[in-house]
Amino acid sequence: MNDLPLEELVTNITHFFPDCSYWIFDMLNDPLLLLDEFGMILFMNDKARTFYGHSLEEAKQLHIAQLDLKITVSAQYLHMIRKSGDAGYIFLSTHKKKSNELVPIQIHARYITVHDKSIFALVIKDISVEKQLKQEFELISQMQKNMLPANYKNPLIEIRSIYRPYNYVSGDFFDFKWENNHILHGYIFDIMGHGLATAFNMSAIRVLLSQAFGQHIPLNEKLAWFNQQAISFIENDSFVAVLGFSFDFTTKQLTYSMAGINQFLAINQKQPLVVKEPGIFAGLDKNAVYEQHTMSFFSGDIFYFMTDGLFELLPAPEQHCPSGCTASYRWLCKAMRNPACRDDISALCLYIK
Repeated sequence: MNDLPLEELVTNITHFFPDCSYWIFDMLNDPLLLLDEFGMILFMNDKARTFYGHSLEEAKQLHIAQLDLKITVSAQYLHMIRKSGDAGYIFLSTHKKKSNELVPIQIHARYITVHDKSIFALVIKDISVEKQLKQEFELISQMQKNMLPANYKNPLIEIRSIYRPYNYVSGDFFDFKWENNHILHGYIFDIMGHGLATAFNMSAIRVLLSQAFGQHIPLNEKLAWFNQQAISFIENDSFVAVLGFSFDFTTKQLTYSMAGINQFLAINQKQPLVVKEPGIFAGLDKNAVYEQHTMSFFSGDIFYFMTDGLFELLPAPEQHCPSGCTASYRWLCKAMRNPACRDDISALCLYIK
């Protein structure tokens, strides 16, 4: 009974209306209101009477405008439901209970005809919990954004970023810091998964990577140390993709090490290229060994370190990526808006002056 669409349920019992069908409406799991063509309440099922706190007799004295605070013109309200046809009309509103408590709700409304009588059927869903969860997700999302480094520039380098969670909270993060004013260390990571559990893991992973990059050991050993420590913080069905880098502006050498993020885009002497190297995800094997590699960089070079959520949206980057700093950055931003995106997106964009 509860799995039947409202329109099918009503159709099956219209020949009983208005007396013998009420007990069937009381079997529904959701609050249900039936209105006449003027918006007066004809009936509240048991769930609705419990929800609003009105008895059936009290309910029959009410107009929908006395419950729905967002109704301004009742005739227009009912007209929109009537006009929706077979598709029904779904919208959000705020309803007032008998106790004067205000509750955010979702309404699925349908217009039906019973024995030449116009009936409006409204199925009510309390979305208080959903609304609170949305607010909490938005707060966590803002906290994550606040932890990211701001855009940065000095006489040696300019750094911009791209960041867009797929759904409020993100498992992506990036950071960078200077050592002795001539070596720039940084990393970008992506925790596999979505939701609050990933967001909570992100905080622990961020702290561990910060500790790893604070140690005076080679870059690949930083990732190995991080991998060993991270295993105890990561759920069994999850892992972390990381790319670490160091720019030495004295030797003009970029050192990089890959652990799951196994590629990056560079524009080296105005030539776009994708740099790829192997490296197992962190959090899978405590004894994993990571390689480190170097390449020279020059004035005018550009480096884009990004998570797979963005890289997978790039159409043949070695052929189509513009060579200029502003043009290539805009090209990435355009790719980010691809409707095919189904993942968090993060990127660090570094321009060598």
